[in-house]
Amino acid sequence: MDLLPKVFRTEGDLAEFDSSRILDSILKETGMSEPNANKITELVVRRIISSGIRFLSGPHIREIVCSILSEQHFESERKLYTRIGIPLMDYEEILEKGSLKHPKRIMNPEKIHTWAANRISEEYAHLRILNNEESKAHLYGDIHIHKLRYFDLRPLTQIWDSRIILDHGLPPIPNFISCCKLKPALNLKEAIHHLVRWLALTQNEFCGNQGFNYLTLFLSPYVRGISVPELKRLMKTLIYELNHLSVMTGRTVSSSSIQTGPTNLESFSDVPIIGFHDKTIGNYGEYQEECLALFNALVSAFKDGDDGKNSFRTPIHEIMVSRAWLNKFNSAYRNVWEEINSMKSSILIKSDTSSLKDKNLKSNNYQSSGILQEICLNLPRFAYTTKDETKFLELLNEKLILSNQILIKKYKIIEKRLKSNHLPLCSGIINNKPLYNLKNQIFSISFIGLNETVKFLTHSELHEHNDALNLGVKILNDMNSICKRFSENNNLLVLLSESITKKAVYRFARLDMKHFPKIALHQSNGEDPYYTNSFHFREDVEIDPIERVKKQEKLQGFIQNGAIEYVSLEDLQRNNHDLVDFINERFIPSKLERLKFT
Repeated sequence: MDLLPKVFRTEGDLAEFDSSRILDSILKETGMSEPNANKITELVVRRIISSGIRFLSGPHIREIVCSILSEQHFESERKLYTRIGIPLMDYEEILEKGSLKHPKRIMNPEKIHTWAANRISEEYAHLRILNNEESKAHLYGDIHIHKLRYFDLRPLTQIWDSRIILDHGLPPIPNFISCCKLKPALNLKEAIHHLVRWLALTQNEFCGNQGFNYLTLFLSPYVRGISVPELKRLMKTLIYELNHLSVMTGRTVSSSSIQTGPTNLESFSDVPIIGFHDKTIGNYGEYQEECLALFNALVSAFKDGDDGKNSFRTPIHEIMVSRAWLNKFNSAYRNVWEEINSMKSSILIKSDTSSLKDKNLKSNNYQSSGILQEICLNLPRFAYTTKDETKFLELLNEKLILSNQILIKKYKIIEKRLKSNHLPLCSGIINNKPLYNLKNQIFSISFIGLNETVKFLTHSELHEHNDALNLGVKILNDMNSICKRFSENNNLLVLLSESITKKAVYRFARLDMKHFPKIALHQSNGEDPYYTNSFHFREDVEIDPIERVKKQEKLQGFIQNGAIEYVSLEDLQRNNHDLVDFINERFIPSKLERLKFT
């Protein structure tokens, strides 16, 4: 048929034009009725003939079909039939010039390929997974679906019980044929190697932070007979290798974390340790001295920083504290205070809020957990839209329901991926239990800009007036109650959380400056506008740290997933507060769970 050109196919050959292939693909991909599909196919053929096109390819034909589907008002079918990808010039620009948005970011071939794949995955999520309302809410800036590009494949974060690897070797699951099998570690050096390699392997299945709970306890049986200098050297090796994980893949990798303490929790004293060949080699309570030695070595390594005297951006060091431990291990914590004063890299976490406390701690009952997905709400946007407290809370409720819908979709997707073995490590079984227990994962609903929200509605920031603080408490109380209701209705763990996405604080403010230019409130560091994260006060507010803690703990009590309070060392000095006294007298008795000095 001379009126129709030959078609260049992606397989690399040239074929005669065949309209039946268009018809078959429309029927298969859109579910459209046959009469309508015939009509669309006929219109496509007519357009090709009338245009005099002499070159055709599969993607070109698909573009013509999508154009006609839109013209004929088959918008849902167009979304199903569309081709996802990126414009040629966009790819060429990143190939030739690197990232213009992030000029300081390292660019290499793997990162370029990852960037291109991310664009495709995010388009797929908008076109195939999210409905129009959900997609618009994200694009317009009402909500932010964290790591949307991984929504169709990966859970977000996971903090591992290192006994999984120490007891079972690497990888810990049977019949994993993608790499060789290593038996359980015989010494501390091997144990470190196995743990780091485990996170390297699981980077392929998660898109956020990973780490290990209570590492000093679980590694303590490997410490006997090791000198202090050698122990410190091995801990530096652990830190360096975890740090290097962030550049071993094309994508941007979130920080890893390790949780440590100078001794074991009392509930661990009688928990048996499984050694080589599945033999019990004692209980964790017998390794108190080794646990303390390991803790001292880690703190010392963090205090020294890297060989360039820089602090470690990753891994994040979470140090467990309690009043009893601070008294009993005063010397060990003195090194912690020195590290905080010099490097400021550690986070203090109360031992009574540890995820391992009061758990069933049988030797084979491993305690790993994480966040399956986070969705962040733009609170200032709802205030600008409603301009009224009552209407604000009504709109907030609507957006929470929308977020819950999206979280349930994520659950069903990952459940499907586990069954299809798209997550081969997470799909593994240990001791007749799933390595990755989907039911134990957290569904995180977070928020940005409580401070700007109350300022817009009350004309005062959170720290400035009780009316503003009380409104903040009311908003968080409502959000927390709704999250609890979601948990009960879905039999899932939906928690109100502090936002872990740095992108949203800038993205929301930038979009609101565009859509609400006359009324939008924001902060600025002289560059991009941003909102304060979650429930926090403005960064540069001048307030006594003790007063800050008193007010912030009223808000933090509603955050169910462990919020961090940030206190400036300069503010402590300016207000004549001693660091150790502040921790003992203000942090420990408060309702705050985590504390980081800046």
